[in-house]
Amino acid sequence: MPGSIKEWITHVKDKPIPVLSHTIETLGRICANDETPLEKIVLAVERDPGLTCQLLRHCNNNQSGRLQREIVSVQQAIMLVGTQQLNELAKKLPTLENSLSDDARYQALRTFCRAYHAGIQAVEWAKLRRDMTPDEVFAATQLHFLGEMILAIHAPEKLLATFQLRREKNISSEEAQYVTLGFTFDELSTAIIDAWKLPQLVKDALQAENANNPRGFGIMMAVQLARAAAINWYSDKMSNIYEHVAELLEIKEQEICHRAHKIAVSVAHQTSFYGVLQSAALLIQVNEGETKAKFTQSVSKDYDADICLTPQLNVLQERMQDLRTAVADNKNEDEIIQICLSALHDGVGFNRVVFADMDIEHKKLGVKAVVGANNDPIFNRFSIKLDQPHLFHALMEKGQAICINDGNRDKFWSMVPSDFQKLIGTNSFAAMSIFLNNKPLGLIYADRHTSSCQIDPSSYNYFKKICQNLSVAIAKQAA
Repeated sequence: MPGSIKEWITHVKDKPIPVLSHTIETLGRICANDETPLEKIVLAVERDPGLTCQLLRHCNNNQSGRLQREIVSVQQAIMLVGTQQLNELAKKLPTLENSLSDDARYQALRTFCRAYHAGIQAVEWAKLRRDMTPDEVFAATQLHFLGEMILAIHAPEKLLATFQLRREKNISSEEAQYVTLGFTFDELSTAIIDAWKLPQLVKDALQAENANNPRGFGIMMAVQLARAAAINWYSDKMSNIYEHVAELLEIKEQEICHRAHKIAVSVAHQTSFYGVLQSAALLIQVNEGETKAKFTQSVSKDYDADICLTPQLNVLQERMQDLRTAVADNKNEDEIIQICLSALHDGVGFNRVVFADMDIEHKKLGVKAVVGANNDPIFNRFSIKLDQPHLFHALMEKGQAICINDGNRDKFWSMVPSDFQKLIGTNSFAAMSIFLNNKPLGLIYADRHTSSCQIDPSSYNYFKKICQNLSVAIAKQAA
């Protein structure tokens, strides 16, 4: 069984994602009729995430000539290949029913459910946002689940282990993935997208830094809604999703809730042939068919984790060597920053790490790069206003660091902006300002995501050393 992402890419590079027998039968029937509307054929493909992926993969790897362009939607792909070639492509692919074990098929179908549900929710929001090409949003959302699909098909026991670890140890989904696999679903998805030459839009939707883009944020929130709905429609997390989607679309939360429930029921009817539990089955009907949900104002909620990430010194040494090599090879600033964030996350054991750019004109710090928060689009909109005196305003006066923990919280916590306290949902973090030629460049932020995992002195020392190495590396790169 593959271990690293690199090994996984080698393992699956030439392997297709199986499709549903129902899809092949449906396409054979409707494509034989020249009068079948294109919309009906598109729907048949989109209800099968495996075929959506394989069709986009086929189209983006088999174009030639000067007019080559990325195919980013199912409709574009069908118009390019035609119904006959689409039908032939589907028939050549393995089917879930005949190529997978019972466990793998079940995990794949549950993932297909979440992927299709997320895609439909995202399209609804894109239309409300007056997106000019909402069909592109569907494919980008559905393929957000690509890494999870691959694990369901090839390592269902690993996928199940991440879900069980999350529940049993009360840790976030991303942390459970990292502990179980050594990487996250989204990191695997990104690597597969590169290997399979899938559209850039699909990859963009996976980048945490794009949470500030309305289209990207809508896709990310739809993914979160589909995942949360598969567990509990009435959780605090779901309330947070409604709150932020309502803000994005400038619509009342109750309206978003009503629309989301209605879509979930429609999705359940459309994909009943999957034969697995649908998210709509978890809806509680009250008051003559109306649905009820609770709402809270919290952005990020703290929790008590049963396990905490620990430093991996061998990984830290590897990342520091990567940094030295990057400087010697004159790599750009973005690559250098990414290496240092990886060192803090993979090597030191911080759960969430951010490099925030200094925006002097708008007097704020805005996210430039994030590691460890792929499943948290709200946190990924990381921003700190500097128009008022507070802790971060003081940090950006000169290059300096701080670690807030149990020993100094009484002294410093009141200096942390209240909206930032809500955003991070924890009471312990480390931060250090980065300067270049005596001018503020940005800020490195790191935390352990939960108050039950405090930052120890050793980890804080590693944090400062890595930040100092980053400063030196950026200075050399800029010279």
